[in-house]
Amino acid sequence: MSSIKFGTDGWCAQMGRDFTFNNVRIFALAYSEYLKSRYKGDIRIIVNFDTRFLSSRYADEVIKILSLNKIRSFVPDRDTPIPAISFAVSKQKFNGAVNFTGGIRGPIFNGIKILNEKGAPELTSETKKIEKIIGNISESFCFKPQYKNDNFVTYISPRNLYLKYIEKIVNFELIRESGIKIIVDNLYGSARDYLDFILNANGVETISIHNFPYSSFGNLIPDCSKESLSELSSIVLKNRADIGIATDIGGSRFGIINSKGRYIEPERVLPPLIEYLIKERKMKGGIIKSVSATENIRNVGEHYLRKVHECPVGFKYLADEMNRRKVFIALEGSNGGTLNAGGNIRDGMLFNLLISEMVAFYGLGVDDIIESFYSRFPRLFKSETEIRVENVDMKKLDRVLKGKGIDIKGFNPVRFDHKDGVKIHFSKSWLLIRRSGTEDLLRIYAESNRRKVTNDLIRSGRRLIEKSKK
Repeated sequence: MSSIKFGTDGWCAQMGRDFTFNNVRIFALAYSEYLKSRYKGDIRIIVNFDTRFLSSRYADEVIKILSLNKIRSFVPDRDTPIPAISFAVSKQKFNGAVNFTGGIRGPIFNGIKILNEKGAPELTSETKKIEKIIGNISESFCFKPQYKNDNFVTYISPRNLYLKYIEKIVNFELIRESGIKIIVDNLYGSARDYLDFILNANGVETISIHNFPYSSFGNLIPDCSKESLSELSSIVLKNRADIGIATDIGGSRFGIINSKGRYIEPERVLPPLIEYLIKERKMKGGIIKSVSATENIRNVGEHYLRKVHECPVGFKYLADEMNRRKVFIALEGSNGGTLNAGGNIRDGMLFNLLISEMVAFYGLGVDDIIESFYSRFPRLFKSETEIRVENVDMKKLDRVLKGKGIDIKGFNPVRFDHKDGVKIHFSKSWLLIRRSGTEDLLRIYAESNRRKVTNDLIRSGRRLIEKSKK
């Protein structure tokens, strides 16, 4: 039972090892008990799945156990991107959602992401309660095969509701009249017939690729990385398109290829996008960013007199903060973000469309927009790396996390931030060391105005916590 642990982004494990039908049934039983203790009366839960192998079968097991506990399951008519599920939960007063997705892991993995009644990832304080119930379930638990109670199962289609929301946010007329040509890469995921459909429906010249379910993802990791978007890059060049856009398997992250076929790191395009949304779209409110996100998000926010708030890494923290503050956007750095207008989850589909709108508005390529931004704001270089826990000296790590024993030649700490691990601020740079919430890793991030300085900080961060080599 102890193998079911919810991290920063839910529970994820290898299928056939820890992610088994029996463990999914144990989760469903514990989740049912949790829901009945939290809510009274009619309980309504969306049970969703992505295009991974067996995802819909796992979902069936949860539906079965929820129905036997007289909890109503609302099941999409097909695999559905998580932003659409989040939007449906928040707008149609569901008590939450269970999503079967392995995120950006390889095809051998699967997982569960729980959304609360606001459509946001469930907070750690709540998933700990579910884990506690799981721990009390007998090791000998064996679910007796039964049919689900159809009186507690309803099939729904969240697509139209979500697409109507997108049409209210994005200026498709501007994109269409600009004449830009867009290539959409669905990476065999659930965003197919969402992102490409809404562009075509609004008269935008679009070609879509990888737009069918394929549980092995064509030997790719569906993560919108430079490696996974190599084919999109080639097709953008071949078709002389203005931009290539992609989403991960669940529609949460975004990926951008410029007109020259080059991959654009998300954190390079997010600050110019924020400026566009503030200056041209007149969006009101502050900004929430994770502690690991680029400081240019803060720079552009403060330039336009917007309050900028920082949260630990993990969108559940950003969503919680977003629901309590007057902000218009929440950003998790390279993992993307969302607007405070619809769902409470990262939305790669929406951000792809907003970036396309920005390209149409300025009449420039993505790289030209970024260069123009750097004429007004500092050019920052960010990098990150990871270290396996077995390679970490725990005594050194403990001291560093307390802000002690930090001696980096040429760098004098100005202040320490302990929202998530330890973030060490220097005069023109920063270094962040934190535990991963999803894997047995330590993650190290650094940013400065010189690439060499950033790389030096990353190496220094490793030396601060790594075991000494004998």
